Order: sequence, then structure tokens, then C-alpha cells
Amino acid sequence: MAALKRITIFVLHDEDSSDYEWVAAWIIKWKSEFRLTVHDYSTGGWEHLWDIEATEEAINEVPTDYLCDSEWSNPALFKK
Repeated sequence: MAALKRITIFVLHDEDSSDYEWVAAWIIKWKSEFRLTVHDYSTGGWEHLWDIEATEEAINEVPTDYLCDSEWSNPALFKK
């Protein structure tokens, strides 16, 4: 199996659910091929955040504006 990389995805789902729906479909696609694992998911209602490990091939499909830094995806950034 290809090496997995950690990413964090954040999208809003307020008046338009298309970003959320895209991420949900992307997760289903790559999980079915065993190239993605969701390690954490949280929502504040309109805000959705996923901590994911995935192959580079899967990650390359993610729009860059969905990606964000977090302790999961970039722990060095959060060290004191």
C-alpha cells in the first residue's frame, strides 16, 4: 500500500452544501479503495472538520482551499 499522508479538511455548509457534499463523496470514493482513513470528524452545525490519512493520489483531488493546518496535519506548527 502507498504511504499515507495526514491532512485536515475544513468546509462550511451553510446556504450551499456543495463543498460538504463534495468532501463526503470524495471520502466514500477513496475509502472504498482502502486509500483513505478518517481519524476524526467534528461539526459545529455549519462547520465541518476532518482529520484524514490518505494517499497522495487521493489528496491531489482535494481543492487546496479545503485544506487547513492543524495539530493533526502539521504538528510542528503548533509546538510551543
